[in-house]
Amino acid sequence: LLYATPAWRVEMFDEAYKAFAVERGFKPLPGGETIDRIQRSGPAELSNALLVGFVCTIFAVNRSQGVSPSTTAILCVVNDFANVLFVLDFLGRWWSRGMLWTYVFTPAMIFDFVSICPFLLRFFVPDFSGVELNFLKLLRVLRVYRFFRPKAFQEAARFILPMFGKTVDDFFLRVRPYQLQVVRTFGVLFTLVFITAGLVYEAEHTSNPQFQDFYSAMYFSVVALSTVGFGDFAPETTAGRVVVSVSIVVGLCIIPFQASLVAAAVAEEQRRTDILEQQGTAAGPARKASAEALLEYMERCRAQLAWDAARIAELEDLEREERARAASGE
Repeated sequence: LLYATPAWRVEMFDEAYKAFAVERGFKPLPGGETIDRIQRSGPAELSNALLVGFVCTIFAVNRSQGVSPSTTAILCVVNDFANVLFVLDFLGRWWSRGMLWTYVFTPAMIFDFVSICPFLLRFFVPDFSGVELNFLKLLRVLRVYRFFRPKAFQEAARFILPMFGKTVDDFFLRVRPYQLQVVRTFGVLFTLVFITAGLVYEAEHTSNPQFQDFYSAMYFSVVALSTVGFGDFAPETTAGRVVVSVSIVVGLCIIPFQASLVAAAVAEEQRRTDILEQQGTAAGPARKASAEALLEYMERCRAQLAWDAARIAELEDLEREERARAASGE
């Protein structure tokens, strides 16, 4: 990654980092600008998103019925390794800000700290041995959805699949902006549903027999956030009720907004299609007249060429006659 970045861009980023350090009032630590550049790069964010998705999959599988103890043990080891990477990522971002304490209390750092806190506390508090909050990192993954715009998505695909450059370009010529907006909206809503399900499960599964696996919590989250409310599942603990209440309020704000974005993108695509059709209809007579003019011009050229060919043949005959008379006179 370091060698793939042009030198001029690295220098420009380092200068911006130093100016940012002066503005925020912290002293850059050794290697801080390099760590910050790596963590803020697109490939690093995509890799972090894939790791978060992998950890969320482990969380869902480990909290499902019918999983063998050996499989659970292996997944727990893999999950612990991912937790170590998340801790290093947290410390790296803090180091890149000069170990500034005020930076720890920013919303992104607070969510990251809460997500790794159970992993750090399990060595000192046994009650945290079965608690996992890594799914909260899905909030940071939301930054990745900025790549789901036509130009940014194409550049990211070129980086990930450099050997298929021409094929990627041909493919993304057919991807419309409204399709990327649908993907972004689905990602945001999935994040909300998954985090709600994870928090409800962690709050309820020890005391509420209705939430014995993660998929029951996932089902309940979809029903609750969609305001359908069948009533077959209900939280019993205070923490579970608080989580559901806050999630429903957040969902009532986010879901209509995301739906309006999809509707606006579809309407813009329809408007663009209508304009192209109108332009094509208006340009039809003009193209027909232009084609007729071209055919007429080609006919004139063909007649001119035929006349020129006949004239050349006539001149060649005169030249042969003149040479024959000159030869007979000699």
